[in-house]
Amino acid sequence: MTRTRAHQRLDGVEIGLRFEEGRAARWMPVTDVDVHDLVRAQPWRRHLTYRGEQLDLGIYAAISTGQNPVAADGIWERMDLADFDPTVRSMIGQPFKLRAEQGPGKAGYIPDLMLISSDGTITLLDSSPTAGGLCPSERVLDWAEEVIKARGWTYEWWTGPKDAQHYTNIKALGGGFCRPMHQVRQALIEPILALCADTELPIHAVEKSLTNEKMPQPMVRAVIQHLLWWGDLTTDLHRPITTGTRLRTDAAARRPAPDQQTQDSGARADERSEFAEVVSWVLLDYAYLGLLAMNPDRTLVQLTPTGSREYDERLAPTAQASSS
Repeated sequence: MTRTRAHQRLDGVEIGLRFEEGRAARWMPVTDVDVHDLVRAQPWRRHLTYRGEQLDLGIYAAISTGQNPVAADGIWERMDLADFDPTVRSMIGQPFKLRAEQGPGKAGYIPDLMLISSDGTITLLDSSPTAGGLCPSERVLDWAEEVIKARGWTYEWWTGPKDAQHYTNIKALGGGFCRPMHQVRQALIEPILALCADTELPIHAVEKSLTNEKMPQPMVRAVIQHLLWWGDLTTDLHRPITTGTRLRTDAAARRPAPDQQTQDSGARADERSEFAEVVSWVLLDYAYLGLLAMNPDRTLVQLTPTGSREYDERLAPTAQASSS
């Protein structure tokens, strides 16, 4: 059988994986590695930071994949989008190293990020670094792209979100509204989904129907944003989200939640604890809208009020506001 050019491209290419911290990497032909090896491996490099550094290194707390924090390297926006994508099952920062005995691959190559989808698709990503000194040469990147595609994987060069408003909405929804909710807020899920089951309703109509003394408006709004992030509710995220944004249910858009540790199911008898939960979400909503700020000593300060009209309409910043 005639070997294809893609197979010839993989000749002599090895992949290095680290399975245990502090142990030597395991090297094997890139053709022998499978998705199970990639998922089990640990990041190739550990991120050591120091005060005053200019590199955009750090840790990303992925929610939808249920993983431990992911090492990030200047590719935060793409990780936000991947975390929101219901098809992404795993994301790993700097997952492995590729090398070859000769040619551009002799210098070695480490991808910035790896995404594994539910259908087994593997995507390797690189981004423009904040410090050019750490960027592989163009010849190395071209070689790596050829190897990745020859292996049957997907290569992506990340330059930023193509739709600024879409990313802004996802970033806003993920800013605290994607976490598991306390049972006080969980009680709102079914009523909200029932209202939007048969018809599209604007956000202000849902809030008006469910807001009462025990369920203040900021709490209802927070649950709506939580359901939007997880896919129980959908809307056009390519447009700014306002109180007039229409909501609908879509079972197909629901992302499977990661395995969560069983939470204490006992009801809180102390009403002051439940009140504290409500107050914390009200403060979070006010801080998001710019009405409150926190001093270095963790005391809260009230900012200049922006008025009820801005509070009602500005659920998420516009792309223009976020870029300014």
